[in-house]
Amino acid sequence: MRAKAYAKINLALDVLGKDKKTGYHKIRTVFYEYKNLYDEIEIKSAKKDKVEGWYKGKKISILKKDDIVFKTIELIKRTKRIKNKYVNVKVLKKTPWGSGLAGGSSDAAAVLKGLNKLWNLKLSKKDLIKIGGKIGKDVPFFILGGIALGENFGEKLTPLPQVKLNIKLLPKKSPRKTKTKYMYQRIDLKKCGKESEKTKKLLMGIKTGNKKMIIENLHNDFETIPANKPKKGWHLCGAGPSVFKAIV
Repeated sequence: MRAKAYAKINLALDVLGKDKKTGYHKIRTVFYEYKNLYDEIEIKSAKKDKVEGWYKGKKISILKKDDIVFKTIELIKRTKRIKNKYVNVKVLKKTPWGSGLAGGSSDAAAVLKGLNKLWNLKLSKKDLIKIGGKIGKDVPFFILGGIALGENFGEKLTPLPQVKLNIKLLPKKSPRKTKTKYMYQRIDLKKCGKESEKTKKLLMGIKTGNKKMIIENLHNDFETIPANKPKKGWHLCGAGPSVFKAIV
């Protein structure tokens, strides 16, 4: 079984504060599934669970305790009380790590959907979204796909009309393994959450198919970090460092 794990772009990203109980940041964001960049996933039955990764023709060293795909396999097994079933998952990486494109979350979602079919679990999309939310806050979006409004920590989703944008993407690999966590530590919450009107206009642009309105209202609160500010006309895809430009 083969699947594509697409990258994502945040057309809007408002950081609204930090939840004291969980430590997560509350956000309002507009997710856009970018189908010109994806990891390729191969899933097949095996005698033991194994995850292999490849990037630019080189095999990746994967530590079971740290790997999101292993976490996904183990979680769905616990959730459905699955015993004596094993898989070999091969991940051909094209989306760089720590790039702001959520490649790991997308891989996890692809594996979730793949195991649902391989093991005939008959889980609904709603079930998969619930399980995905336990793996990572971006995972539910990749179960849904397309374009969606993400609220709370990003996992509360509202599907939006599908508008195809002409996007130029510059993927960049971060030298930090905990890129998103690191960027949230750097962000100044006093400078965030000021672009709610832009978010409303962007959503209106999506609902009416007005691409010019969408492009005029692209924004991202991580751009309030001076060192993170991209060149004019470009925007961060997520927490950075990858950037994109949308053209009418």
